[in-house]
Amino acid sequence: MSKSKAKKKPSAAGTAIKAVDAATIVEDAFGNYLIRAGRLNGDFIARAFPATGSKSQGLIAEASGTSEADAIETLKENLRARSANRTEARRWDERSDTAIPSKEEFVEALRQMKLTDAQLAMLKAHAVAGDDGMTLAALTRASGYKSEDTAMKALKRAGSLVGDFLGLDPRSGAANDPRDAREVLGYQIEGEAETASVWVMHDELRNAVRSAI
Repeated sequence: MSKSKAKKKPSAAGTAIKAVDAATIVEDAFGNYLIRAGRLNGDFIARAFPATGSKSQGLIAEASGTSEADAIETLKENLRARSANRTEARRWDERSDTAIPSKEEFVEALRQMKLTDAQLAMLKAHAVAGDDGMTLAALTRASGYKSEDTAMKALKRAGSLVGDFLGLDPRSGAANDPRDAREVLGYQIEGEAETASVWVMHDELRNAVRSAI
């Protein structure tokens, strides 16, 4: 794909895109992706890349067309179908009452989101804990926070970021509601009278954390 010093600014979804000449690279924003289109070996090719993230995995998908605009629209349709197929394939987890994304979806999200060092530390420790899970106190220590309340808010924020990126809808954001954004990350096992409750990370996310961060 040839490059030009002049690039068009991203246009709104659905806006007609006109190339100045055959050497122009056209850019368009679409959801979590940045689409670049131009001519490659005489063909019009559109490619989708992660829109954000310094550790992004590069090319997501590509499509061809009769023009830059046509290739972009074809690629958008492919991305919509890809998203629908991924959503349909998600595993339903009764423990968290949530549809769990695949490892690949979690990896894509983790590589593009801007998580704090404390959130990353929590996720790494939580992944290592495996099926044993971790108490909120243990997650607090792993993150370096002094307050469990602060750690819980950070964990919920991480869940919200992942959920927003992947199109999940946590049922509640209330601080005292166990069914909230944390369920995007894992499920809770209620403790006995003298035992603290434990949070267990979803297996798909556990494998993604080990691969991505």
